[in-house]
Amino acid sequence: MSNDNGAVATPEAPFSFEVTDVTGTNSFVASDVARKIPAGAVASALADRMSLPTNVPWTLRDETSSAFLDDTLPIGDQIADQARVTITPKAHLG
Repeated sequence: MSNDNGAVATPEAPFSFEVTDVTGTNSFVASDVARKIPAGAVASALADRMSLPTNVPWTLRDETSSAFLDDTLPIGDQIADQARVTITPKAHLG
């Protein structure tokens, strides 16, 4: 697997992805993210970076599959380099 500049991506190599808030008004590219960090920790860091409320639990949703990422699993195991994700508050229903 290679990235846009032709370099071969390794499982340990950091990667980048685009993140948008649930309203679609704020987005940026998260760069050099370590693939082994749990998705929940990444969501919390991104929420802080986007000045979203810190007293709300946040989760990430993959725009390609519409699946919510598992907070406990490494983010690099769940999305590909250059993916697009939405950060959304967790809904605790039922």
